[in-house]
Amino acid sequence: MFKNILLDNLTIGILVLDSNLEAKYLNKKMRNILKEQNIDEKRFNLSVKEFSLIENYQVRTYNIEVENEKFVQMEFHEIMEKSEYKLVTMLDTVQDFIFYLDSKGRIEYFNESYANYLGKSYLEIIGKKESEFFPKKMAEKCEINNRKALENGNFYEEEKFQGRWYQTFKSRVDLGNDKYGILGMIKEITDSKKKTLDLKEKVYKDLLTGLYNRNFYEEKINKLLENKKNTIFSMMILDIDKFKEINDNNGHDIGDLVLKKISEILKRNVRKSNDFIIRIGGDELSIIIDGTLEDLEKIYERIQKDLEKENLSNDLKFSVSVGMAERYENESLNSLYKKADIELYKMKDKKQKIK
Repeated sequence: MFKNILLDNLTIGILVLDSNLEAKYLNKKMRNILKEQNIDEKRFNLSVKEFSLIENYQVRTYNIEVENEKFVQMEFHEIMEKSEYKLVTMLDTVQDFIFYLDSKGRIEYFNESYANYLGKSYLEIIGKKESEFFPKKMAEKCEINNRKALENGNFYEEEKFQGRWYQTFKSRVDLGNDKYGILGMIKEITDSKKKTLDLKEKVYKDLLTGLYNRNFYEEKINKLLENKKNTIFSMMILDIDKFKEINDNNGHDIGDLVLKKISEILKRNVRKSNDFIIRIGGDELSIIIDGTLEDLEKIYERIQKDLEKENLSNDLKFSVSVGMAERYENESLNSLYKKADIELYKMKDKKQKIK
């Protein structure tokens, strides 16, 4: 049931006892340990406690279940030199995951934090590859990261995994005699990453409406258009008709409420993740999409219908004017804005003449 070539090649002793504490399996190292300690291999009525007194070895005990039978698995680890033992003990107190991989990517050492994270025993981890513990996508990343560490000397990355953020560092270690491996450290940075992301959110988000702000427009949108010179983008500039009168007659609280309302309408109708809604300033809002003027006009139609419904169901009524333009190849953000702004004032002028 327990015989295994891998277990016989381990440098730790493995002893498996049944529920009556009778030995069911010993690996090669365990037999050598018993010989060293002058213990008769056939005499196994010793208690777990007595086995733990075997000199010069630390014992770790696990309860395991195989084919619906319960067993006690005992691992006998040779006590190291004092300095080496101190180092390993210290690494086991570190919350970061620390491990060492051989040149084939197999785990030769890991600290307690790494084992606890994986939720596996020593035998389930030692000699295995990282990729054996993670989903396919993450497993492939581990293999790529290891190759980069071996080729370039080190590898660093921050990534999100199962809702948590981790910082991974791997460094090639040359041991001489053509032996080498990878020292790895993984640190959870969820809290600090969240603070950083929250700070970025504050820098690029308008507090009143939750839309992107002018900082985002001038930095991120500018950079986006510069990097995608041949991509079609279209812009809509929108402002609230007679917004100053709304503020003067009803107060700034009502003006803020109107801004929130129109922002909610825009969010409901701008659906793609690579389209952006921005509060440029005051009541001036902008929509920038990765698409044509025709795509933008469809969005405007949805906004108008939604706004009409809002006006029918609420006492607070307002309207908007818009200007739209499509970017030429290589056209700058500033030039695109000017074209949309001209169209906005054409609509405003038309509304004035109708009155």
